[in-house]
Amino acid sequence: MPILEIVKINPSVSWAIWQIEEDINELMRLYEPQGKELCELETIKVDGRKIESIAARLALKTLLSKHGLDSGEVYKDEFGKPHVKQNGVEISISHAKGFGAAAINLDGPVGIDIEHARDQILRISRKFLHPSEQVWAKDDIGKLTKIWCAKEALYKLHGRTQLIFSEQLIVNKNLGQILESDSIQEYDLHFSDRVDFLTALAY
Repeated sequence: MPILEIVKINPSVSWAIWQIEEDINELMRLYEPQGKELCELETIKVDGRKIESIAARLALKTLLSKHGLDSGEVYKDEFGKPHVKQNGVEISISHAKGFGAAAINLDGPVGIDIEHARDQILRISRKFLHPSEQVWAKDDIGKLTKIWCAKEALYKLHGRTQLIFSEQLIVNKNLGQILESDSIQEYDLHFSDRVDFLTALAY
């Protein structure tokens, strides 16, 4: 199986990247989705996105197996956040062209995002940058991608309500903050910057 990497942050938190080399039929054979999960995948009409979604689930299945856990069925709550049925186990999935990613945390929330660096991020940076981030990111595509990727990971970790990226999600190097009402929640961020993509994990 084309698991590109498994990164273990600590005994509870890890992620896996699946590099897609298979066609959709082979991926479906490897994953064997059932029930509502099969119905959900069948609603994805673009083959490329369906392939990436299955690859992310295969990465998740690999991680759960490493911990002796049965992957079972991935289901989504009313906010669209994915879950598995094991008590206390939190998951997150992401995908980008050619790759699927998954993360698990055995005792707390987790969010993962995977992104390809693109020049277009300069054009949208004002929509997601907090003023404090502009000080150190400026117009550096690599740093802007890192901030965007981290905020997507934080957003997936949160998984409940709409958040304004430029106001409620703040990235300060390896620390992420989620601001809601009068509360501030802080989470660790971990990054893996490869030649072809960047991964960000919030936990």
